[in-house]
Amino acid sequence: MMETRKTENADEELLGELSRTAAMGIEAMEIVIPKSSDDALRGKLERQEESYRRLAERARALMEQKGLRPQAESPLQKAMLWGSVQMTTLADTSPSHLAELTINGTTMGIVSLTKSLHDLPHADGKARSLAEEFLSAQQQTVEELKAFL
Repeated sequence: MMETRKTENADEELLGELSRTAAMGIEAMEIVIPKSSDDALRGKLERQEESYRRLAERARALMEQKGLRPQAESPLQKAMLWGSVQMTTLADTSPSHLAELTINGTTMGIVSLTKSLHDLPHADGKARSLAEEFLSAQQQTVEELKAFL
């Protein structure tokens, strides 16, 4: 477990993790949504993407208030995500498979952000609250996507 840090660094790290998680979610949705031929699943994925965008914007605004700058997304991570989704959907774009991929990706984000919350107990209330709101939304998404499995 990481040692705890002062509030400023903890805020920056937590908001940075939230921004990265949301950015990866947006990227994933932009790749997965066009592959969905199921209207109900497509609608759910579009709502998830919009949720990612709103939370990413709120994280960015909070970072700006604190004089912090969000880190740019890694082109390598984007390429790896794109390649991974392309390979795993080459032979199967069924609603069940797309839901499974989305659940797996969302779960990775939940784990990463939960670890950050635990490792950064000194992050301020606004940063923690936003991260917890994001986690709650993602957990709800996972539950809703299970209907497509």
